[in-house]
Amino acid sequence: MHIRFEKYDHADGKHRYCLLSLTPTLLGDWCVERVSGPLNAPGGAQKRAYFAGHAEALAIFEGFRDRQLKRGYAPIPVQLGLL
Repeated sequence: MHIRFEKYDHADGKHRYCLLSLTPTLLGDWCVERVSGPLNAPGGAQKRAYFAGHAEALAIFEGFRDRQLKRGYAPIPVQLGLL
């Protein structure tokens, strides 16, 4: 599951993004990954958290999603590449 968020702050002129993903690992765990930073500028952060169960990982993923929506980020459709 992948969700991309973008936010444009008109007062500061800053355009930011955040990508959330929930994926299974090869060992059967679940990974929640957050990648965020400014668009078209250097910098950013990438964080990963691993969980043993899908329910726990999904709860954390939904918490991050809700937090970004409250901060004013808008969800953007993600086009995933073909394997």
